[in-house]
Amino acid sequence: MSAPRPLASLRVSGAIQVTRRITLVQLFVTLAIAAVALVLGTIQAAGSVLIGGGVSTLVSFYFASKVFSVRLGAPATKIAQAFFVGETVKLLLTVILLSAAFLWLPVAPLPLLLAYIATLLAYWLALPFTFSASTASVRTS
Repeated sequence: MSAPRPLASLRVSGAIQVTRRITLVQLFVTLAIAAVALVLGTIQAAGSVLIGGGVSTLVSFYFASKVFSVRLGAPATKIAQAFFVGETVKLLLTVILLSAAFLWLPVAPLPLLLAYIATLLAYWLALPFTFSASTASVRTS
């Protein structure tokens, strides 16, 4: 039998699980919309959905990884800095990746943007379900 993990370790592993769950929700939304686009539309539309959803998922994953990279119990300024840097880089990555897609790939703009928005909404809709209101901690089960 293993020794119980310290509370800090549980919180960090909980944060990793939350990041994984939200990323999986975004990937599922992206794949589901791409399947619909493939059935009802064209291969170009489905590819555009994969790119738009992929950008949203990638930048959300980066942000969560950046924020959760700060060790538990770090000073508030360090945590705020991680949020600021994470959000700034997330926005820059979004602009760069979407611009690159529009400039250099044969994408359909509407499916790409709708998939980006849908996966962004999936992130915000999944987030409240990953936290326990009674304990103000990350749900891990």
